[in-house]
Amino acid sequence: MKAIMKFVSFLVVGIILLSACGPRPQYKTRVGKKKLKHYNSIQYGKTEPKTFKSFKRQK
Repeated sequence: MKAIMKFVSFLVVGIILLSACGPRPQYKTRVGKKKLKHYNSIQYGKTEPKTFKSFKRQK
């Protein structure tokens, strides 16, 4: 019985750790926030959007 409980507890802890290490959604990253601001300004026409060279990360 104790062996089954250990296995289940390790399985639950493993699932929690693997799910916590996933990639961040784009809207929470720096580049994603820039894109969202740029596309919203184009779509709703509130202000003239800045011209960006590229949204890709500078090397």
